[in-house]
Amino acid sequence: MANPEILAPAGSMETLTAALRCGADAVYVGAKAYSARNSAVNFDLPELKQAAESCHLYHAKLHLAVNTLLTDREIPDFVAFIQKAAECGIDACIVQDLGILNIIKNSIPDMPLHASTQMSIHSPEGALQAKALGCSRVVAAREMSLDDLKKLCTLPVETEVFVHGALCMSVSGQCSFSSVVGGRSANRGQCAQACRLPWKTPDGKNPAALSLKDLSLVEHVQELKQIGIDSFKIEGRMKRPEYVAAAVTALRMALNGEQPDMNTLEAAFSRSGFTDGYFTGKRKNMFGFRTKEDVLAGQKVFKSIQNLYQKERQIAELDFSMQLEADKPALLTVSDTENTVTVSGEIPEKALKAPLTAETLRKSMQKLGDTVYLCHDVKLKNPDHLILSASQCNALRRNAVEILNQERIRSHTPEYQICPDQIPEMPSGYSVKNCQSRVHIRKLSQRKNSSGEIFCLPVSLAMSCQPELSDYVEAPRIIPNEKNYIQNLEKLYQNGWRHLLCHNLADIKIGKEIGFTLHGGFGLNCANALTVESLLKQGLQDVTVSYELSAKTVRMLSEACPCGAFLYGRLPMMLFRLCPIKAQDGCHKHHCFMTDRTGRKFPLLCSQEYDYIEMLNSEILYLPDKLQNFSGLAFYDFYFTEESPEQIRKILADYQNCSGTLPEKHTNGLYYKGGL
Repeated sequence: MANPEILAPAGSMETLTAALRCGADAVYVGAKAYSARNSAVNFDLPELKQAAESCHLYHAKLHLAVNTLLTDREIPDFVAFIQKAAECGIDACIVQDLGILNIIKNSIPDMPLHASTQMSIHSPEGALQAKALGCSRVVAAREMSLDDLKKLCTLPVETEVFVHGALCMSVSGQCSFSSVVGGRSANRGQCAQACRLPWKTPDGKNPAALSLKDLSLVEHVQELKQIGIDSFKIEGRMKRPEYVAAAVTALRMALNGEQPDMNTLEAAFSRSGFTDGYFTGKRKNMFGFRTKEDVLAGQKVFKSIQNLYQKERQIAELDFSMQLEADKPALLTVSDTENTVTVSGEIPEKALKAPLTAETLRKSMQKLGDTVYLCHDVKLKNPDHLILSASQCNALRRNAVEILNQERIRSHTPEYQICPDQIPEMPSGYSVKNCQSRVHIRKLSQRKNSSGEIFCLPVSLAMSCQPELSDYVEAPRIIPNEKNYIQNLEKLYQNGWRHLLCHNLADIKIGKEIGFTLHGGFGLNCANALTVESLLKQGLQDVTVSYELSAKTVRMLSEACPCGAFLYGRLPMMLFRLCPIKAQDGCHKHHCFMTDRTGRKFPLLCSQEYDYIEMLNSEILYLPDKLQNFSGLAFYDFYFTEESPEQIRKILADYQNCSGTLPEKHTNGLYYKGGL
């Protein structure tokens, strides 16, 4: 069985060099824009070309992360950029935004596409839907267990898994905390790491109650290899070269069946140690934060780690063959088993004493210095007993190695067909006929006295009642057991439910196969018209756009395609697979909340059936006085949690009348401040 790829992060050229010299098979980087780690140094186009050449010299690959959400106004610049990036010789693109995916798929049709972990793919059906969209590889959600990953590995799509590095409290792609509270979107590479700040559970036992230890599956790599994982990914494009060098070295040792130095790896960077809780299912003691002792430990090992990448890693053996003939330039042929080059030098002279011998020639050919080569075989054809000086032999060697380097790079650099005329057209000209109200509820009692609104019920709630004509089933945001989920949806369809609100790519595939009419929820992160258009082509009737957008952007989208917006309720801020309260205080069952350093309380909603928790905003989004700015929408989304039927009727009436008494604690979200 072939070893999986070791995929290292690099936020700078120095870090990329460290990764390659320590044994990385591939490196992923970001450009100066469109990267989910825009605080790293990152690479401009000339540096991107240099990075690709460095990787290809090692026969390694370079993956480019273009894994942020784009707005329509940014798309023309992105189109120009990605075509130039392809010309630099990158080997794959890591994408989140379905609009970006379609741009690349159409304009650079042979570019490999990898579904970013920001797509929140955590199940087989989600992975298959990503493949149907054109992805050759899926970067699995970090929260998946060994059994979950086994299921992915049975599919006809490559599986990439994070095996080391920082672990966010929220599911990737489903965190809006930094954006809503601070105007810095994690979906745009601007995360302020609010979860690492002081947080308290109700009992207040842990001062950093949303900070997880770093993930490390280094000691599980043989298990991962056995189930068929294709790529072992290290997190950390903002980390130091020493961190990357230590992680790559540890992974390489583990894959080779050796015992990695976990103490050095932990000292290079950790948050109170490591965790494998999601992978093993043992979710105790997963919380940790960066201590002074952690920082000091790193300072003690950095110098020794630097020794790992100070010199080139010698990965290819060279065969040299020199031919000397009277009155003809010397010829040196060099081969690395894949490439062969021949260079010519000075005309040799007749030897007055000792002619050039193979042994003397070997001494010159072995002086490969700081290159990726070792000298293997040296042959000399010198029938006329001629002499070539050591300096002339060295010059031939240097020239041959330089040309061989270029051949190695060329032979592993992909060339793409670029089709600038195949960019998908931006949709336009949509006009709404009848704006609907979609009322999302959590209890059946909240549906009392309805007056024509569309009610969206979670699967478990829908299972307990018969549908009204306009009712929708709302898919969960995580599907831990796809088999049971599919069975439940099939039962609902048999019972007369006909509409499914999708929050994940898996829902689209499952719902379409059962026969539901599909609608897109906020979990799909729609920020531009091309993404909406892509979802419509997959069978959706309409889409809720991202609540990280400005009102102006929402209005522009509503003029292009059928979409709606989240206009009432507590915005979901983070999506957890691990309850921070239960893990640290024990289960509180009801009235759960987290408290930040300012004293604000953020409610938690628990979905026990689907094993996830949502943390909601401390303030309610309330916009009845601003509906004139959303007049083009096909529908409004109202998310109710604890509101009574009477409160729901009043709130809906306020929106219908475009006025009402504003709650003391309310927010306009990002629609008027800081939105994209």
